[in-house]
Amino acid sequence: MQTMGLIHTLEQCLNKMQTMGLIDTLEQSLNRVQTMGLIDTLEQCLNRMQTMGLIDTLEQCLNKMQTMGLIDTLEQCLNRMQTMGLIDTLEQSLNRVQTMGLIDTLEQCLNRMQTMGLIHTLEQCLNRVQTVGLIHTLVQCLNRMQTVGLIHTLEQSNMFSCIVPV
Repeated sequence: MQTMGLIHTLEQCLNKMQTMGLIDTLEQSLNRVQTMGLIDTLEQCLNRMQTMGLIDTLEQCLNKMQTMGLIDTLEQCLNRMQTMGLIDTLEQSLNRVQTMGLIDTLEQCLNRMQTMGLIHTLEQCLNRVQTVGLIHTLVQCLNRMQTVGLIHTLEQSNMFSCIVPV
């Protein structure tokens, strides 16, 4: 993520989150995510912050939260992806998305994560991307992650509904 030029905006994002009082509540929410083992809730949380304009990209958000040391769940997820050999594929995919100017499209796909219910975890989605190696497949996988019913749509949820006390 350093090579993608996302780290230089980390301080700005942290300042924005502190100003809006999200740091403490985010930590509580992620503790709840860890207890429940729901990756989808974390993804919804990231998506909501992205939609609010607190962070420019999903990659930056993930990097920021890791740097803040707020989440064990993300570390476990990354460990699993590393075990599955997906880390390099993820980096390559994000680089292609950024190069093609599809970051906004990726954000929209994250918004639609509840629609088809064939893929339950991001790891499974990335595994499919690795097999096929196409960005449009990543888009399709993200779309399919939406209908499992584990995430509420932005229309159904109140703002920051996923950020709740433990």
